[in-house]
Parts: sequence; C-alpha cells; structure tokens
Amino acid sequence: MNSVFSRSSAAMLSATLLVTLPLTSPAKPGAAVLPIDWTLTPQRIAASCTSSIATLKGRVDALVRSRAPRTFASIVLPLENGSSDFNDDLAAQGFLYNVSTDPAVRKASLKCSTDAGNVLSEIGARPDLYRALAAAQAGGTARGAAQQKLTQLWLTSLKRSGAGLPDAQRREFVALQQKLTDYQNKFQANLGNDASTIAITAAQAQSLPADFVAASLKKTADGGYTVPVNESTVGPFLQNETDGAARKAYYIAYNNRGGDANVALLQDALLARDRLAHLLGYPNWAAFVLADRMAGTPQRVAGFLAQIDTAILTKARAERAEDAALAKAEGKTTFDQWDQTYYENQLRKTKYAVDQNEIKQYFPVQTVVDNVLSIYQELLGVKFARANVAVWQSQVQAYDVADAASGKPLGRFYLDLFPRPGKYDHFANFPIIPRRVLPDGTVRLAESAIVGNWPQPAPGKAALLQHGDVETFFHEFGHNMAAMLADEPYETLTNGFRQDFIEAPSQMLENWAWDPGILKRVSSNVTTGQPLPDDLIQKMIAARYVHYALQTTQQILYATVDIAYHTRKPPVDTTAVWAGTVSATTPNDYVRGTHPQSEFGHLMGGYDAGYYGYLWSKVYAQDMFSRFSARGLTDPSVGKAYRDDILAPARLREPDAEIRAFLGRPMNPNAFYHELGIAPPQH
Repeated sequence: MNSVFSRSSAAMLSATLLVTLPLTSPAKPGAAVLPIDWTLTPQRIAASCTSSIATLKGRVDALVRSRAPRTFASIVLPLENGSSDFNDDLAAQGFLYNVSTDPAVRKASLKCSTDAGNVLSEIGARPDLYRALAAAQAGGTARGAAQQKLTQLWLTSLKRSGAGLPDAQRREFVALQQKLTDYQNKFQANLGNDASTIAITAAQAQSLPADFVAASLKKTADGGYTVPVNESTVGPFLQNETDGAARKAYYIAYNNRGGDANVALLQDALLARDRLAHLLGYPNWAAFVLADRMAGTPQRVAGFLAQIDTAILTKARAERAEDAALAKAEGKTTFDQWDQTYYENQLRKTKYAVDQNEIKQYFPVQTVVDNVLSIYQELLGVKFARANVAVWQSQVQAYDVADAASGKPLGRFYLDLFPRPGKYDHFANFPIIPRRVLPDGTVRLAESAIVGNWPQPAPGKAALLQHGDVETFFHEFGHNMAAMLADEPYETLTNGFRQDFIEAPSQMLENWAWDPGILKRVSSNVTTGQPLPDDLIQKMIAARYVHYALQTTQQILYATVDIAYHTRKPPVDTTAVWAGTVSATTPNDYVRGTHPQSEFGHLMGGYDAGYYGYLWSKVYAQDMFSRFSARGLTDPSVGKAYRDDILAPARLREPDAEIRAFLGRPMNPNAFYHELGIAPPQH
C-alpha cells in the first residue's frame, strides 16, 4: 500500500515531526514559491534547528506572558503563525533524512526532526498555553468558519497533548512523547538504511526480466548476482523467479527488513503509547487515537473489518487454492507463502493472457509521468511547468503549478522516483509546505514531493513500469494535488484531511488507471511508440479483480494487527500476534523466522491505530468516483466540483459534509461493497 505522511491538525504539536518545512527568506508581497536550500550541511542543519527551536520557544513564552485580552487575534493567530513559521523554517532540515544522498546529512536531519518533535511535545503540553486558548475560544472573538475551526483544532490538539493534566502527569506525558518521537524516527531511518540482499546463481537469474537484471542486480565474481531486497525489486523478483529456493530467500529477507532493532523499537513504542493513553484517561492507544477519528472507537473498527473479512474469506480461500493448483500441476508437493506472488502472476498469464513483462513495454517512466500530469491538468483546471530549480539529487524533477484559467500560481512539487541507498523505502507524497496566508497578506504556496522507488533504468534504456506502478502514481499524484489545491488561509487547515479520510481522494483516482481511454493516453510502446492495443487493455481489465478478495484479506490482516497491537496491554508479543492474525483473517500462512512488523512502516509513521483507514477511506473513494463514472473521467465540470468541494476546503469541513456537497447526498457505501462482491451491511 501507499503511504502519505502529513502533519494533521490533531498532531500539530505532537511528538513526531516526520516532515517539516522550508529554509526561507522573509516573505515579499507577490512572492509565489519560496526557494528551499537542499544543499544544507550537517553543521548548518544543526545550527538552524537550534535557532528555530529557540525562536519558537521565545514566541510562545511571549504569547502566554502577554497581558492583552485573550482573543483569536492575540492568542490563536500568533500561535498558528509561530508554529507555521517553525515548520516552514525547517523544511529541508526535517525532510532530508528521507532523501539525502549524504549519510551525514541524513543523520543531522534525523536529529533535527527528533529535536523539533521534542520541543513541540513540550509546547503542546503547556497548561498556560491551553488556558490562554480556552479563554480565547470562550471570548467568542473568532470570526467565520476558518477562525472557529482553527481555534477548535488547536484546543483539541493541546488537550490531546497533555496540557490539561496535573503537573506530575504532564511531565511524564511529555517525556514519553519525546521518547516516542525518537523511537518512531529511528524506526523509519532503519528502514531507509536497510541494505538487505540475497545471492542468486546465474541459473536462478535466467527467469528474471533482462532489463531488471541489468538495472537492479549486481554481478558477482562467481557469475551469480546480488539482489537488493527492497520496494523496487519485490514485484519483479517474486513475480518472475522460477526457483522456489530463491523466492524463499527473498521473501524471508524482505519480511525481516529493519531487523530486531525495529522489533524492539516497536515494543518500546507500544509501551509508551499505552501509558500515554492511560494518562489521558483512555483504556488503550487505539481508543485514544480513534476518539479523534471518523470511526470513533476500536470496537467499531473491529466490527467493520470483521464484517468484510467474514464475507470474503471463502472467496479468498478459493483464490489461494487456484494458485496452489497451478503449483501442484508443476509438480510441487507444497504451496508456500513465498510462492503466492509467482503463481498469481502465472495465473494472469495463463488464464487471462496478461503478462506484466509485455505490459511494461508500454509504460516508459517519462511517458507515464508526462501523460498522467496532462490528465490531471485537464481534470482539475491546472497547468504544470518544469521548474529549473535546485533539487537534492540529479534525477529529481520539479514542477510549478498554476491555475489554468487565471494563471494564478498554486505551488511546486518534486518527483523523486528511483531508489538509492539510505532513501525512504516506500512510495509516498510528502506535503513539505502547506499553503498559508502570511501576516502581510502574501500567500505562501504549497510544496510537496512524491518520493518513490521505481526500478532504475538499465544502462542506455528507458525505465519501464508495471501497470501497478502506474496505478500507484495516479494514487500518489492525488495526494499531491490535495496538497497543491487546498485553499484555506491557515497552514493547519490546508494540511490534509481527517486521518481516516486522507486516502479517499487518492484511492478514488486509482480508478483512472483502469479506464480504457486513460490507458491509451498514458501508454506508448518503448520500441514502436504505439499505445496499448484494445485487446490487451480488455484483458487487463478482465484480470483487474483477480485475487481481489485475497488481497483485501491481506489489508484486513494489517489493519487487524495494528488494532490488536494498540488495544492489548503491553508487553505485546508482536510476532505471535502477527502469526495468529494471519490464520484468523486470511487463507495465508505465517512463515516462521520472519517478523513483518519490523518493515511495516505505517505502524511507526503516522498510521498507528489507523491502518484501517485505507479500507475505511475506500468506502468514500468509490462513492465519490460514482459522479465521475457517470459523467466522464476527465469532465472538467466534475473536476472543478471535486476541486471546490473536496480539495479546496481540506480540514475546514468534516469529510461527510464535503461528500454531501460534492455528491448532493450523504455518503452511500454500496459502491465499495459492490466492488468487493458482497452485500452491504444491513442497519
């Protein structure tokens, strides 16, 4: 699954500063996108981080010491501006540990991110600041929906950060939050720095695509190859490797990335989270997290997941049996978990005549990027132009965004699409700078980065994508456009959605990758230049839901494990819970000797007690898609309504209100359940 890290308003002053914002000069009237210095040295990162922390502390101290009446203008707005300036000033410092090519820079950036998170924990738990905010709200000086929402979000954030606790408990809360920041940042850094490999022989490499071998594998002295085990190689390797022993070695290595160190960090995080929840009066971390989400309670989430799982488990078992039958027909006496991806790919080839190695010839990376951008421009009424600006690595592309009708600048985004050592290891959109209006009236425009790990091109060749990679790009670019097109005055309001709705806009846009007309537009054979032929498109669409039930049970597994980890009393045997949940929620087998939780970055990257949100959001996504499917996927009038009703308000309105505005009715879950092939629950 794809991930997105965003600083939601409920976590404005939380311990985790996963992504912070840019090194800037003073704003000038009329300025559009302010440049970010991506060339920071470790020394400059340390110095600027220390300076920014001191500045923020001083501003908050002055705020609470002021004798001025407690109003929106004297308390809420200065706090918002101080927090936003802090994040903006540390943009590069807090982001570079995900992408820098220099290990020393990554180390300094990680420390800055941790230190910044710690000071936010301290400020978020200040009772004097909480009292000042409460007084400002009680005075009724907030005017209009944006000011009222901003005040509410800040008060909620401080309350959930421990500001209302008695002094001794508050100090314990802050200390635990700071430890949690450290655990979470180290966990993610361990994944980025993981350099797991396996060795295969020349014979074992024979079944792998030649371009994949040339681009991603290193030849060894004995004629074999070293295979890096990461997000860019997992699909091509497990889909194509015919040797079961090689598949087993890769599978075990992949599901142990992050190692024992990450298992221990997760254990520490679960202990800290549980104590934090109890300090705030909640029975467990999941109850605390979900009290500020659409879902509301762990019980409701568990019921939602179980209802789906019960309905699809029989079909999922049949799908797995179909793979096992293929393995048996080849003479295999067992069907092991590391065989599943390979035989699913074989099923697509034999039953549906869909071969990813054939399909990827139609998806050169730059062709896909250019045409997906063209579709989004048409759909959302925007224009993209390549920006000749400094970036953090030579393959990174930058684009400026403007409104197509007025020419008004909207922001800048970066595309960092290929793997390298030490880089963030998954695929995500990072909202580097949310839009805001500065005190002088200047609009500071949004900046974001899509960071991914597509296979590197073979020497002298174009990099080629599987269709799933194309779908992923549609998804992440949906997050990118949400960051660019939020149109509220305050950074807190423009930075994303409520957490269990945040995936919905992007999941909706995955549907574009399955439309015949869209597939024609984004494809171009690397040799002939021809788009995907109609017959191949129809085969792809016919195979779209192959093993969809089985794949969905895997998502239910992740979400159920997440909730189990965060509702049980620590210490939790995270490996035993994972193993037991595999058999309870899926037809799959747990492989002894693996601990997949060590590489499950969502658990430590903002989706703790929240992974269910991928399925929860999908309910909303498929309902939103119904308006596009009725009118056309590039209908500009529907695109404008989507931009105005969903993207522009961002956090100002609650998701159900945005859906009602866009669809003209309340959300209806039927499209989601129809896609799964099951009946909606009866109420």
